[in-house]
Formats: sequence, C-alpha cells, structure tokens
Amino acid sequence: MNYKLNKFASLVLGSALGMTTLFGGNTLQDIMKERGLTHQDMLAAAKTYTPSGGRDKYIVFSSGGQSGQMMVYGVPSMRILKYIAVFTPEPWQGWGYDDDTKKVLAQGNIRGKKITWGDTHHPALSEKDGKYDGKWLVINDKANPRLAVIDLKDFVTKQIVVNPVFKSDHGGAFFTPNSEHILEACQYAAPLDNNYHPMDEYKETYRGGVTVWKFDPKIGRIDAKKSFTIEMPPYMQDLSDAGKEASFGWGFTNSFNSEMYTGGIEKGLPPFEAGCSRNDTDFLHVYNWKKLAELAKDDKNVKIINGARVVPMDVAVKNDALFLIPEPKSPHGVDVSPDGKYIIVCGKLDTHATVFDFAKIQDAIKNKDYVGKDPYGIPILDLKKTMHCQAELGLGPLHNQFGKNWKDKGEIFTSLYV
Repeated sequence: MNYKLNKFASLVLGSALGMTTLFGGNTLQDIMKERGLTHQDMLAAAKTYTPSGGRDKYIVFSSGGQSGQMMVYGVPSMRILKYIAVFTPEPWQGWGYDDDTKKVLAQGNIRGKKITWGDTHHPALSEKDGKYDGKWLVINDKANPRLAVIDLKDFVTKQIVVNPVFKSDHGGAFFTPNSEHILEACQYAAPLDNNYHPMDEYKETYRGGVTVWKFDPKIGRIDAKKSFTIEMPPYMQDLSDAGKEASFGWGFTNSFNSEMYTGGIEKGLPPFEAGCSRNDTDFLHVYNWKKLAELAKDDKNVKIINGARVVPMDVAVKNDALFLIPEPKSPHGVDVSPDGKYIIVCGKLDTHATVFDFAKIQDAIKNKDYVGKDPYGIPILDLKKTMHCQAELGLGPLHNQFGKNWKDKGEIFTSLYV
C-alpha cells in the first residue's frame, strides 16, 4: 500500500514539475509571439483579469429581453455571476417548481390567465437621496405590463405586480429619489378598460399613461392599493425619469407617434414605423406626480378603472400638473441631472442630445407661456424657450449616464444606436 502511494505521489510531483518546465519557461514575449498577440491585446487582457477569489469593482444588472430574466456579471472580469429568474419558470435552477416561487409567478397572472414568459427591459436600482443604495432592483415586462421586485441581498425575485390598466410597457421602472414611488409608463396606447374598441376610435378611446406605484423601501414591496395612474394621450409613451433636488416631485416621460398613426400598409398607406415618424417633433410629458398623488386620494379626482385609481387628463390639466414640450422625433432616453436642474432627451432618429432647463420650464408654466394646446387640452410649452442647448453626437443617441465629473467638466456618457 505504501509502495502504491509513493508511486502515485512521484507521478503527481513529476507531472507538476513537467508543467512547471513547460509553462514556467515561457516569457510574456514568448506567449505573445506564439499566439500572435499584440501589446494592445495583452493590455486588454490585463484590464479584465481578476484572480480567483478576487472581487470585481462593479456589478452590472442587465435585462434579459425575451428570456424573461436578469443577468448579473462583474466588471472588469466580465464573469457571469448570476441569472436571476423573474417572469419565466426555469427548471435548471428550480424557479417556479416549489411552492414559494410558484406563488411569486402566480402574482403575474393576468385576468386569470397564467403567463409564463416575459420580455425584460430597463432595470432600475433603488435610491436614497438620489443615489443608488443597492438594496432593491425593479424590472419591467414589456410584453405583459408587469413589474418585478428583486432583493439584492440574495438576488431573488420577491414580488410581481400586474398593471391593471396598461396592455404593454416599455417605460421600464424609475425610482423617485428616496424610492418611495416608481414610475412606469405604458408603451402602445390601448383602451384602459378591458373591452374591445375598434381602431377607428383610436383618438377617442385609446390612451397612454404613467402609473405611479407606491413602494416601501424598508420591506421592498409595491403597494398597489396606494398607487395611481395618470391618463395621457395615445402618443405611445416611452422612457421616464423622476426629478430630484431642484425638480423633485416632477416626472418626465418621452413619447413617440405624436401623429397618432395606426398603420394601414395593407391599404397602401405607409408602414407603421414610417407613419409614426412623419413629424419633426414628438412630446416630452412633464407632470407633477407629487401634486397628482394628493389629488388621487380624493374620489372626485379619479376614475376607477379595473379597480385602479386613474387621474383623468382634464383633472391633471385643471390643476396645472400636466404639460407637453415638443422634442426631436422618436425620443428614447430621458435623464435628469443629479442636481435636478437639467433634463436630457435623446432619440433614435435625431443626431442631437437635447438639454432642457427645469428653471425655464417652471418660468413658462408660471407665466402660462404656451404655444398652444394639444387635441386633449394639454398646454404645450415652447421648445426653444425651455431648452438649454443641443449637442450633436451622431445618429441615434439613446441613454445618458452622468459621470463623476459631470458637475465640473460636464462629463456625460451617451450610447448611440447606430
């Protein structure tokens, strides 16, 4: 027995010594030459290399699209750390196959129908005083109007809520500065009730909107009973952001299809996307969600639709809580600066990032300096009078992130679609 153990130990030691000779004899230059690597290649590898047991400086939470999940990876290592199951059963990790996770998925049933897939877009991290606190993450389901709350202590989905009046949402989820509310905009306009209405009634019965969900950051749960929806025109709302500091209490939501086009390629009309892009401008929705939250508590200011409290457009307008500003066509991202003074809008069909000045917006509202009203009676502010500046970046700017030197040097990172 001792002979066999000694022989095995000798083999292991010999193999280790052989490998040491094989690899230890190579210099960095030898490896580069053998594999045809440049100094730039080696620098790139060094930037991402993280030793075993080491920790990444940053963690990225990425939406999984039609996988219905979230992906988490580290930076700089780029190692996948976790696939967070959200809207879709995943047998490989047991999500949706035990009593507890079955109950979470069942929260996402829509009008009694079991929904076992999702299309995740635009996750949001909870905030404290306008800065990420890393406690909770909320992700939306674009295909089925739902939100899910993920606990970042264990990276597990804890709650799914269904929007009672929307039929889709691309507006993601956007926390207010202290995570007391979440803004969720619908995307494709639809009747807010669950009844059939023909497309011929699009302007009369189809509507958009923003739901202001009440969120408890202590326990990480959405309270649907304390939430409400702001009715908006059928302009197809897109992404949003919540004001902070100077603009606290206000919300900003982009939209496309100010044409209110409904397609008709089968009739020889332009394709839907072309018809939605005829106008040079669409509308930025500017609304005082804080004032509307108080109004929504009074039954006389709301309509109850599918059991949800909805503030009609005329009530919002009457109380100076809803306005429109023209913005370059087909906007996508709208981002509020950390001090709340500026709102940056970017769109897929415009080469500019357009910066609005919140102080100028407030002056226009105070002085009732309108260029007109839309077909639904919402005041329209002047684009040029509320704008701070425009920066030409390239075709299709989408999203903006403010760098650590944004205040001193104006450092902003913008992604380009094309």
